[in-house]
Amino acid sequence: MTMNSDRRSLMKAGLAATAMITLPAYVTPTIGSQGPSVSQVKMILAKLAEYQVPGAGIAFVENGRLAWEQGFGAKNWTTGDPVTRQTLFQAASLSKPAFAYVVMQAIDKNEIGLDDKLTKYLRPVDLKPHRWSEQITVRDVLQHTTGLPNWREDADGPDPLTSAFQPGTDSTYSGEAFHWLQRVMEQITGLGLDAMMRERLFQPAGLEDMRMLWEPGRDSREVYGHKVDAEGAIIVDDLQFIREHGPRLEEVAQRWGRPMNIWTAQDHVRAVASMRPHTHSRLKDRPAWRWGRPGAFIIDSASSLRCTAGDYARFLCLMMPGRKRAPWEITEQSRQAMLTPQFELEIEQGRLPRGFGWGLEKRDNGVAYYHWGKNGPSHISVALGDATTRKAIVIMTNGSNGNALIKDLVTSLMGEEYIGIIT
Repeated sequence: MTMNSDRRSLMKAGLAATAMITLPAYVTPTIGSQGPSVSQVKMILAKLAEYQVPGAGIAFVENGRLAWEQGFGAKNWTTGDPVTRQTLFQAASLSKPAFAYVVMQAIDKNEIGLDDKLTKYLRPVDLKPHRWSEQITVRDVLQHTTGLPNWREDADGPDPLTSAFQPGTDSTYSGEAFHWLQRVMEQITGLGLDAMMRERLFQPAGLEDMRMLWEPGRDSREVYGHKVDAEGAIIVDDLQFIREHGPRLEEVAQRWGRPMNIWTAQDHVRAVASMRPHTHSRLKDRPAWRWGRPGAFIIDSASSLRCTAGDYARFLCLMMPGRKRAPWEITEQSRQAMLTPQFELEIEQGRLPRGFGWGLEKRDNGVAYYHWGKNGPSHISVALGDATTRKAIVIMTNGSNGNALIKDLVTSLMGEEYIGIIT
């Protein structure tokens, strides 16, 4: 037996034994709930072992309020550091619904209009001249009907930003569109992305662990990415991109005397142009211009959110019906608009509608809203809320088989199948 397989067997056995005896000490039930049952804990740990995913953060909502949040498995497989309620995950594309919420706030305040054209405020320097580019609206961005790509391939050098179809007539998922809207919102508010999100959502909602960027002071709380090697063993990926890239930008921030958490997108572009070159074998040969492309941004409305599973579940609760809304929150009309089908996408299983910022699924008496997230091969997450049952779940993982694990866990813990999750 190899050292890796021996370690894997021992850890699986130990975790399973823990689940059979008692709940882990770091589980603190909230809102009067007793937390997951012992059988649920055993099931979750068994699924982690089955899919060889080192760790997961899970939060569950009942009756529109956070019921429990808990960490399972390891933050770092090599050290064995556990995932706890305080562990931070890369939420990846779960960034988009949170940013969409702040955009809807701005619409409520008449700072921007849903049908305003983005070129009214800002024109990317590499936007390809075309009548379709002129037609892209805030609405198109939020419902993914811009025709812009997710991220440009830049195979033979920097590609221009161009729409593949007339906006509003078809759907393509686009991080590029969200990045463009981020720059528009920064111009309107006079704030960098993280400062904007903190001021308008994270702080008033009490989401203390949400940030739109990696910060060195929080790095010890963040998970490591993992993969399964040729021998079938879980290993920590030799490239932890953010831990290579982030410190280089932090060095620039220190030189400038301007912290990253107030940077705008333009600050980011300037910073990567003056940062220390990469030396990691998987990064050093990439041309320097790539680090200034939207898909490489580490402060980005489409992909850079870092948080605990519990805080994202608290955000999900803001979308639930039947609750008293604070003055800073979006209006009831905007909440309903986010959860109303705006454009329907044909898939093999039928039609999947999109709302503003959310994927939607029509249920018997209402709608479910959800979003997947994936950064690199192993930072995989999902958030799902059911406005009918007022239940919700967030699962965040740090292993390359996180997708399959999530599908099983959502179905089991929610007690129902959701097409947007299992397909």
